[in-house]
Amino acid sequence: MDEDLEQLLSAFNAHNVRHVVVGGHAVAVHAQPRATKDLDVFIDRSPDNARAVYAALAEFGAPLGDTKPEDFENPTSILRLGVPPVCVEIMQHIDGLDFNSAWDASSEHTVDGFTARYISAEHLIQSKLAAGRLQDLADVAAVRQAQAAMKIKPE
Repeated sequence: MDEDLEQLLSAFNAHNVRHVVVGGHAVAVHAQPRATKDLDVFIDRSPDNARAVYAALAEFGAPLGDTKPEDFENPTSILRLGVPPVCVEIMQHIDGLDFNSAWDASSEHTVDGFTARYISAEHLIQSKLAAGRLQDLADVAAVRQAQAAMKIKPE
């Protein structure tokens, strides 16, 4: 993971932001690494968490412009920061999934020495099927294949 992305997630952790990593980075944890143009982060849109997100982004030095803490409570809003390949999308809504369920089933994983909270494989599949784009369907296949391979135990 890019150092800037790690610093952003570290700021989220320092401000106790309830968030889970989703998208291509989560596919890498549950299946196999793949090229991705951004880091997708799903956040709790409660008022307290929205204020924590705003504080973390301000501390990180994100260009917030006219963004207000309340904007992170809006389910139709997505904040995009940076440009690919160092780009972040902060999402308050994911089709087919509510945040509390995603949070409860999520877990921490360490990748390249950095620990972050990732969406569960089951919820990743659920959200990718709801999105239904070609890349999402390919990701579902990769995660399912990895899950099947993990169930096969050597004799």
